[in-house]
Amino acid sequence: MEIEQPNKTELNATVCSQQRRLLDMFGEAVQELLLLHEQQFLAIVAGDLDSNRFDLLIHMANEKKQQAKYAYLQHVDTHGCSANNVTDER
Repeated sequence: MEIEQPNKTELNATVCSQQRRLLDMFGEAVQELLLLHEQQFLAIVAGDLDSNRFDLLIHMANEKKQQAKYAYLQHVDTHGCSANNVTDER
């Protein structure tokens, strides 16, 4: 009796779903970081002497971005996904 293995298309659909979710989380983290940089820049341009208040927030957002990035890369490495799988299905 032969055990039926899931076909590659079914497996890729599942993997790509997780990959897409992780890539979206990474993108959101990048957007949050850019927004904080923009707010700090605008505060500096406006002459705000307390514009360094953004430094800790930027640091925390950068940490979040790094975690999201490495979660995505680890998934891609572990499951053999490629960036093409995500972009082709959007």
